[in-house]
Amino acid sequence: MRRIAAHERALAAVLAACTAASAAAAASPHAPAPVAATDPLAAANAAQEAYERGIELSRTDPAASQRAFAESAAGWERLRAEGLGGGALEFNLGNAYMQSGDLGRAIARYLAAERDLPGDADLADNLAQARARVASSFERSGGTVLVEGVARAWHVVPAGARHAIFWSAWVAFWILLAARIAVGPGATAAARAALAAALWTSGLAGALFGGSLLADEALRRANAKAVLVDRDVVLRKGNGDGFEQAFAETLGPGVECTVLEERPGWLRVGLPDGRTGWVRQAQAERP
Repeated sequence: MRRIAAHERALAAVLAACTAASAAAAASPHAPAPVAATDPLAAANAAQEAYERGIELSRTDPAASQRAFAESAAGWERLRAEGLGGGALEFNLGNAYMQSGDLGRAIARYLAAERDLPGDADLADNLAQARARVASSFERSGGTVLVEGVARAWHVVPAGARHAIFWSAWVAFWILLAARIAVGPGATAAARAALAAALWTSGLAGALFGGSLLADEALRRANAKAVLVDRDVVLRKGNGDGFEQAFAETLGPGVECTVLEERPGWLRVGLPDGRTGWVRQAQAERP
């Protein structure tokens, strides 16, 4: 097995975010005294140390190594639950799950990381390794190639960068519009042309990047993904254990599917080959 690629930039980004969160909490006059176990920076360092301990133990004590990786995953999960998410943290969490043997959750977290780390070579390599270990394989049905191709094109720019560009363009547009009104007809033709060009540029940039963010959300809602995380998952014809199986085959962790419908405790999912069925909500994780 090839070693799962580490991501030093990802770790640095997580630690930077945790440092900022810790500083903000310390600066707040109403914040309680920090507790080491819940301090974001301390928790991130502990999660990374557990991961590195798992790497060191992998040759000499596989059982202890698995426990260390599971401890690392639990640490990253706590930070994610506190709102310190993002591509860097999702990447590290996916690595910890992958090394601990939790294939389904590893794939789910890698898919989540893709939103903020588009085109990242380490992420793409690790996701490919994880997918190669999935026991169940399906032939992908067509119908979404054009939509997904367009989505991949705008995902060359990470979501965070597109947010920043959109808001910068939005603010610039209104500042330039105010300036255009303020100069009035007394401005030179060159000045009016320059302001008009800048106004159009900022407006188009805002529309383009804002539109891509809206399209992301629309695609996410219309094409919600989930990854199976349990072994021997049975897809049923209805949302209950009393319904018969949708087909005889059981599915294992790592199978990616599309969420078609949701009812309390159950998800109706579609497989890449077009078959559908119901699974318990706890048997799947959404990226």
